[in-house]
Amino acid sequence: MPAPTQSQLGSIVEALCQSEGLTGEHAPDLAEAIAETVAGALDLLLKQALVLPGIAVAPGSTAAPGRLQ
Repeated sequence: MPAPTQSQLGSIVEALCQSEGLTGEHAPDLAEAIAETVAGALDLLLKQALVLPGIAVAPGSTAAPGRLQ
């Protein structure tokens, strides 16, 4: 499942900013920046969630299970 993009989140964030009373000349720019930040954060989160579980171990670091060399 891919993360939502900035363009998908833009209208939602802009509506949330307006509902909270954020107005002004740069309000749309603020909404765009928030949407970009949230989209990037969600993308990173989902990429990390797709990593297979387990601990990477260098080959040859143990002689046998539970026994260090």
